[in-house]
Amino acid sequence: MKEELTKIEEIIVNPEEIKKSNIQELMKTFFAKLKNRVDNYIGDYPTFIEPVYLEDNVKIGDDVLLGPNVYIGANSEISDYVEISNTIIFNNVKIGENFKLENCIVAKDSSFNFKDLNMKNNILIGVANLKDELQNIGF
Repeated sequence: MKEELTKIEEIIVNPEEIKKSNIQELMKTFFAKLKNRVDNYIGDYPTFIEPVYLEDNVKIGDDVLLGPNVYIGANSEISDYVEISNTIIFNNVKIGENFKLENCIVAKDSSFNFKDLNMKNNILIGVANLKDELQNIGF
């Protein structure tokens, strides 16, 4: 599992590599190995559809739906009213309120400090305080 995660992380830092790679196939392989780990998070009672894997120190807001096939890296924060499925979120990420992410990858150290986003089949990168500032690459 960690090997696939490392490969995906290496690919998403270079837009040219994304075009050359089969990112969807890598994600499929990663999710096939994903085990459930939801016992170590901070927050109220989110809804999990297995498998969901949470690294250490993940903060989850109210009315959050995670799964299936969700990986959230360490020290990440998921705000209120968020739905995430078939998505990889790397370490130190902040997801804004009322987001819906399906089949996405969020690069490490990204922070989205705004409300209302619906994305599918995208790589999300960087820091954005407004929806218009969001850096994303479709796949």
